[in-house]
Amino acid sequence: MTVTGASEAGGWAKAPDYSADPERLSTIAAATARDRRHYLAGGMTEIECRTCHACVMVKKTSPHHTSVQWNDDARDRCTEISKIRAEGGNPAMLPTCPRMSASIEHGVAEGIIPRESPAKDPDGYW
Repeated sequence: MTVTGASEAGGWAKAPDYSADPERLSTIAAATARDRRHYLAGGMTEIECRTCHACVMVKKTSPHHTSVQWNDDARDRCTEISKIRAEGGNPAMLPTCPRMSASIEHGVAEGIIPRESPAKDPDGYW
């Protein structure tokens, strides 16, 4: 294992160079992919807006914290976001769509979305 220094690569490298160890590179790539899946999709539940039918991925980690991942299709379907765009506004300034928030709250009340993170990770990550 080598750590590339500033003089060798023209800049500072903060990670070791495992290019000579394909097995180690493969192990690191698999662990990175697992981390990515866990943090981007782990414990997420798809929920559909009861107004515009946009679908987003949602995870509640506590009663007061909700992670919502919007995709392009959901942003295009959301009537609230479309309205802001049509008026020349920036939808990124909208904390969230109030109709989607109501749909998420309904999903929590109905048990579709867990109220908070489970004691055991359903993805087997921790």
